[in-house]
Formats: sequence, C-alpha cells, structure tokens
Amino acid sequence: MVSSGLPDLGIPATQYAGFSRLLDDDSILIPEELMDINKEIKRIAFYHNGDRLHRKIPKQVHLMIENKLLGKFMGIGRFEVVDCIECRNTRVNFEDSRLLISESAQSNQDLRKLSENVRVDAFVLWSASVHENKFTVNLRMVNATNNELVWLKEYAKKTTREQEELEFETIEIEMTISSMALSAERDGLGATADAKLDNVTGFGLRRREYTSLNKDIEYSLGFEYFRNFSETDEFSINGFNLEGRVYVNVDAVKDWVNTKVYLGIGQAFFSGSHGLMSKFGLEFPFVTNGFMAIGAVYLSSDEVEWDSDANYEDSSDFGGTGIELTLGYRF
Repeated sequence: MVSSGLPDLGIPATQYAGFSRLLDDDSILIPEELMDINKEIKRIAFYHNGDRLHRKIPKQVHLMIENKLLGKFMGIGRFEVVDCIECRNTRVNFEDSRLLISESAQSNQDLRKLSENVRVDAFVLWSASVHENKFTVNLRMVNATNNELVWLKEYAKKTTREQEELEFETIEIEMTISSMALSAERDGLGATADAKLDNVTGFGLRRREYTSLNKDIEYSLGFEYFRNFSETDEFSINGFNLEGRVYVNVDAVKDWVNTKVYLGIGQAFFSGSHGLMSKFGLEFPFVTNGFMAIGAVYLSSDEVEWDSDANYEDSSDFGGTGIELTLGYRF
C-alpha cells in the first residue's frame, strides 16, 4: 500500500484561529523591523519552504497565512511585493511505488534562476508549524543574487481552546512605568518657604485583550502603584490605582504609526485618602512589543496628612490635573 502523507481531514478548527490571532497582532512585522534592510532590495517574492503536507496544515490555513503575510509586507510600503506563481508549485511523482513531493527550487542555484524569471531582489522564505497550543511562523529574507541571509524572524503565540470559545483574539500582560504630573503644596511656617511637589512615579501591571466583535477596540484592567521620588523630606506619597481602560484605533494615521486613543477610569487610594483617577491620551508602538503613551491624568484632590515637620503645615491637598508619560512592554 502506498501512503501519500496527505493531511488528516480531522484537523482541529483552532489552527485557523490560532494563526489568524498570531498574524493579526499589531506587534508582528512593524515597519521599524524592516526599514534598515539593504536599500537595494526593493522587489521581493514569497517562497514557502516548509512541508505543509507532512506538518498537517490544511490548504485553507496555508493560504490564509500567506495572504496575511503578503498584506503585512504590502502595508509597510518598504517593498514591492511580486506574486510568484512558480513559488507555490510543487511536483508530485511516483518512483519505485513511492509518492515523492518536491518544491520548485531544490538548491541555491535553482533559487537564483527562479529570481531571474520573476525579477526579484530577494525571496522571503516562510514556514509555519503548530505544536499543542503554540502557533509559530518563521520568516527568512534571502538575497536572490548570492543567497545571503539578510533578515530572519520567528513569531509565536499560544492560544488555548478556552480563549477561542470566549472569542478572545488576544490576551496579553503589560508592565508599565510612568511619570504623572500630580501636585501638592505644603505651606511653610514662619520664614520657611512653601514646599511644592510636581510629580509622582507609577509602576503598573495590566491584563489587556480584544475580542472578535471589534478588533479596533481593546480593553485592559490594571493595578498601578505610585509614589514620589522627589521632595521626599516634605512629602511622602504612597498609593495605588485600580483602573479599567478602553483603547480605540485611530484609522486616519494607521498607515504611518499604529496609534490608539485610550480612556481610563479608576479609583486611587493614597496616604490615608482616596479619589477618582481618570486618564486620556494617545499610545504608540515603541520597539518590538514595547509602547509609549502621552496623555492627561486627573486625580480628584483630597487632603493628605504629611509627616510632622515643625517648618510646615501638617496637611494639604494632593491631586489635580497634569501630563502623564508612560513606557510599557507587553508579553
């Protein structure tokens, strides 16, 4: 009996959703990753160098992956993407009662000849695999003239069946550090000048997700600890904020920078007091998996009892409106 090695038709439906979630991630193939590649490489074509049949990735999933990769590279605007029909062709032959499957290019020389036929400067060799709940796509850009490897990347994401059933497209954890221009002023006694506090520093942890209902809207729930590292002799702020936040993509500028508008509302507890804290601003990508944000922060003022000091009043208000700058990393 001859075994063809054809894929099992009982492939779990999670393969399509898993690879789709991976390639729809905003941190995948951001322009900054590709802008510094050799400027002489302008025309590229995609070449699948994995064994789809033996890895049991269905044809519809295979085509979806390739289409999303094509769309990502075309959207960057850095390269001219050429549709290479020859790159998709495979040859099937019977030899000695065995089914042999081979690709168009069997050697580096074949790849160079193929590049002359389709007139490209480089090939993006790609393959995809899945193991348990981990979906992986490997990319390599190879110079078509000398087969030099000029860029390579691996993207992977874990997706569980429970996440698919809940229709969560992605669930990520973020760590942040921020500077918030929240102020306090402590009246001096006698000849002592008033003391002023201009900002506090926050350290945050957030759980962030978006659903298949609308991929342009994201949600997060976070915890943030904040304190002052300046004017510590006169002020001592220690507090935390529990915050819910909504993010919306700004379509007008997504071709240049993937910008999001955010609105967060939370309850802050600090130095024996508490108040409503709200935030509004813009978020931008910053290196792979990193981001930065600039916006406004408001904390409803409340009276705080300070450490006793003979030169100052024992209490004053803390809070108000100010600017917030944030750096973060998600994983």
